[in-house]
Amino acid sequence: MKSPHSSKIKFCFLFLFCCCFCFTNAQNLTQTVKGVVQDADSEYPLIGATVALANSDPMIATSTDVDGAFKLEGVPVGRQSLEIRYLGYETGFLSNLVVTSGKELSLTVKLQEPTQDLAEVVVKASQDKQNPLNEMASVSARSFSVEETGRYAAALLDPARMAQNFAGVMSSGDDLLNEIVIRGNSPAYVQWRLEGLQIPSPNHFTSKGSSGGGISMLSSSILTNSDFYTGAFPSEMGNVLAGAFDLKLRTGNNEKREYSFMLGALGTEISMEGPFSKGSKASYLVNYRYSTLALLDQIGLSPVDVGDAGLDFQDLSFKFNFPTKNAGVFSIFGLGGLTREGAKAEADSTKWNDFDDLFAYRSDGNLGILGLTHKYLFSNQKSYLHMALGYTYDQYRYNDEFFDVLDNNRVVEDEVENLIDKSLRYSLTFNHKFNAKHTIRVGGVYSMLDYKFENTERFLDFLEGYQLEYSEPSVNLSATGSTELLQGFGQWKYRMNEKWTLNAGLHFMYLSLNGSYSIEPRGSLKYQLSPKQSLTFAAGVHSQMEHLINYLVIREREDGSTFQPNRNLELTKAVHYVLGYDHNFSSDFRLKLEAYYQELYDVPADSSYRRGSILNTTDVYDVLYSEAILTNTGRGRNIGIDLTLEKFYNRGYYALLTGSLFDSKFENAQGETFNTRFNARYNLTVLGGKEYQVGKSKQNTLSLNGKVLYSGGNRYDEIDWDRSIAESRFITTPDGFYKLQVSPYFRIDVSAKYSINRPKATHSIVLEFQNVTNRDNVADINYDFNTRSLRENYQTGLIPNFNYRIEF
Repeated sequence: MKSPHSSKIKFCFLFLFCCCFCFTNAQNLTQTVKGVVQDADSEYPLIGATVALANSDPMIATSTDVDGAFKLEGVPVGRQSLEIRYLGYETGFLSNLVVTSGKELSLTVKLQEPTQDLAEVVVKASQDKQNPLNEMASVSARSFSVEETGRYAAALLDPARMAQNFAGVMSSGDDLLNEIVIRGNSPAYVQWRLEGLQIPSPNHFTSKGSSGGGISMLSSSILTNSDFYTGAFPSEMGNVLAGAFDLKLRTGNNEKREYSFMLGALGTEISMEGPFSKGSKASYLVNYRYSTLALLDQIGLSPVDVGDAGLDFQDLSFKFNFPTKNAGVFSIFGLGGLTREGAKAEADSTKWNDFDDLFAYRSDGNLGILGLTHKYLFSNQKSYLHMALGYTYDQYRYNDEFFDVLDNNRVVEDEVENLIDKSLRYSLTFNHKFNAKHTIRVGGVYSMLDYKFENTERFLDFLEGYQLEYSEPSVNLSATGSTELLQGFGQWKYRMNEKWTLNAGLHFMYLSLNGSYSIEPRGSLKYQLSPKQSLTFAAGVHSQMEHLINYLVIREREDGSTFQPNRNLELTKAVHYVLGYDHNFSSDFRLKLEAYYQELYDVPADSSYRRGSILNTTDVYDVLYSEAILTNTGRGRNIGIDLTLEKFYNRGYYALLTGSLFDSKFENAQGETFNTRFNARYNLTVLGGKEYQVGKSKQNTLSLNGKVLYSGGNRYDEIDWDRSIAESRFITTPDGFYKLQVSPYFRIDVSAKYSINRPKATHSIVLEFQNVTNRDNVADINYDFNTRSLRENYQTGLIPNFNYRIEF
């Protein structure tokens, strides 16, 4: 039978298609490119710098004003490059910038002052396109652009999914999640930072203690170029062991109001930006998104039950920017997200296939972030002070219930959970550039961490005939209170000459919950072998507090009394060693090698359970739902080498090959060594794309992108067959923890994007397919009690995605 809504859906798609092609006149379209030019170390504006559009005829160029600002008007749409010159500084190059007719392009350019004394000489130096924005980071770090989150096939405009393409990074083993494993470390040790402050996981459909989720809350419409770290962090970064996303929000256009609208398979969003008033330098940027499936459900057009599909979400992000004449720049930013997920029980017992049909569940996630930043440049033109104040509210609620067959299918509540984290963080950083050789940065972070955790569950025994025996509710967690985390740091950048650069520093962290602390010396040394080659060595101590739930879980003594055995756990610590080699064969072709060794110690481990190491967890539930009593007697080790071979976008195409060979081990409380859960051993990613200029005036763009992933399979235990058959349960061999791997993971992703530039508007249509061959990749292997054999469970197959965006 034909759906009554089918004609409406067809009309919607026809309308979108017509919007893209409603303008047929061919014009030479142009746009405004503007921004600021700063000193790389002091971030002071450079007055009088020359900014020119490369290969323009007649020449399009301008100079920066007293605020270091520039504006180039009449820049043709398409890929463009800029050259920035300032007397006594290395020349800057920004290559293959995407200029569209629908939105002005705003840039921040940082120029480096050379160490040798140059009176009237302009130095020209090639620029590494992937250098981190943080000048104190010299190894295991790179910057990424918003364009990359949309260009790479199946990145879904998500920073975490995009990062899975980088060397040393891979998926945690679930196609539906953006969780990442960095150099064999648990995803729980990945940190998210926004505007310089640590924040909870900014993802929908996440779990407590996890760094990932199903869908990112941060829209690409509001982000700007940001940094991503994979180890050996600079001294200012603390409370992190594996890696970090240091995300920055862009500043809204302070001269012109601009808008964008996107309709996609995952979400429908609208964003707006502009000046608060005419002539004002203050600006706003706001983005709101709502689940497309939930939106269709509201009007009766959803093809699925949104609650069961788990795709009911919405989020809001914003940044308000207030420059002042003498008091610096103030910004207010925020992020909020609401997530709902659930499944209904099957009321008709004749349709029951397994115990899952008897259960219903509902979960809600609520995240709120509100922050204030202030940056003040001192009149000496060498120092700045950066302050950030932020409040976060992170709540996760869950409950499930089941039918009691023995009691006429009475509904029984099984698990009830309400977990609330609140934090108030204050960060202060002072940066001073003494001269071209010496720069220091000192500061600290104060965090007030409030919590309210409640979790109860019943112990269930599954019997024949869908019968369940169950206990009275047991309390796993009941804690309300607060604690403090104090961090301080100092670091020094010493550019000895044009060949040698030293970064040295110290980080300190103290957790008042139990008085644990860590003193962490760090340093890196870079040697420029030639203008195109460099060697870098970095070493340092790092630490991270576990999620507060891991400290506060409740255990029961034999006499029935309860206690918190994990409350006095020390900080988990690691020493990182990295040796890196860079070779820029040309301005658009680069080789990067990094060998690393990480020694983890003071790792929480369970002395009564041989596989019990917190290094194998991804969230708090492995500890919460176990009887684990943890002590800092565990250890870990990650060793490997990462390869990056990158052809930056030029002449219409780009390519990236990354590979990793590694070994990840954990040592339990008994001193025995096993593979970690994340020891895939190898990972290879090959991706690339080609752009074609199409249309009468060659002002539209067709982009085709592809990606191939190949990696070691997920880990599982070796089964003791005789005992498992005899006792009808999965029993591991004595040394079988994470001993075996499922078959290797292989996936091909493809995407196509068509961008149409029209007067005052840009349309784009994106179609992408994750796992385009619909390959059955094995997720894990379980013991099937009915067939007394192992059963393979598979990852998600083909996942299509579509979005249409208009910017005007």
